[in-house]
Amino acid sequence: MLVIDANLGLALALPLPYSYHMLRRMESWGAGREQILIPSLWEYEVVSGLRRACAVGLVSENAAIQALDALLELGFLVIQAGPDTHRRALGLAGRLGQARAYDAQYLALAEISGCEFWTADQRLVQRCQQLGLAWVHWIGEE
Repeated sequence: MLVIDANLGLALALPLPYSYHMLRRMESWGAGREQILIPSLWEYEVVSGLRRACAVGLVSENAAIQALDALLELGFLVIQAGPDTHRRALGLAGRLGQARAYDAQYLALAEISGCEFWTADQRLVQRCQQLGLAWVHWIGEE
């Protein structure tokens, strides 16, 4: 099992700088039959990212809808956060010095599930590594 953030989902649907890395990872994860977990927040963030891509002219609205449908059909396991996850997210956000707890929701899910978390956010990975969270990975690492 592993957790991915919304940026990595968007990398499967949009031409982002790390899309190549994500496609390679998806191949290796598929070969190993890894179950990918996502918090319900992931879906909202993906919809927002696709809408942003429409607003800047990167994709048409029709293409965004098709991309959303394709992402939702990938079979990721959506996990609804409970009180323990939210409490853990608050704590992690505090330890990371973040004013918002969006990233921490992903981290809390991975920590509670005992699995790796993958992201395109290098700064987040660096902060997590400084805290000793060795299970947090950047999508571009070898």
